[in-house]
Amino acid sequence: MRKRYRELIYAIVGIVVITAVYLGVYVLAGELPAASSFVGHWTGVIGFVVMLLAETVYSIRKQARNAKWGRMVGWLRAHIVMGVVGPYMVLLHSAMHFHGLAGVVMLLTVGVVISGVVGRYIYTAIPREIEGVDPARLAATRKALATWRSVHIPLTWTLFATATVHAVAALYYVTLSR
Repeated sequence: MRKRYRELIYAIVGIVVITAVYLGVYVLAGELPAASSFVGHWTGVIGFVVMLLAETVYSIRKQARNAKWGRMVGWLRAHIVMGVVGPYMVLLHSAMHFHGLAGVVMLLTVGVVISGVVGRYIYTAIPREIEGVDPARLAATRKALATWRSVHIPLTWTLFATATVHAVAALYYVTLSR
């Protein structure tokens, strides 16, 4: 396995394991778990928490430049794995119904994941060593990464705000208003 794609392999393994469990529930129940069912609800909660961890823990580590809690490359890999597995769990939570606020949350989730894939591509295009690299290419790639960040981060926080509203509304209307 090439080191460069290790996080993608881990994410695929995570998705396969989650899918196997989800299919087991599907076979036992005879239908997809509804978003409001026990399995559907907890799949969404865990997926959302994984997405929050992917963003917040990685961001905190990035800001702590002198921290001794692992190399940044490992934290980036964890960010990518959680940034793929969490949204997949949220997709399963939706039970393939995309309407109302939940549909908007799913659309934002897809946008953040696609933006993350683009960001990973741009990130890998930046040479690790400056020596022998065309300065114009290096500047263009760094500018592209800065532009990407100016889209990805606000899109991610919009997703989290909208998902929080969805979760609070679901909790209120499904649980507390009964």
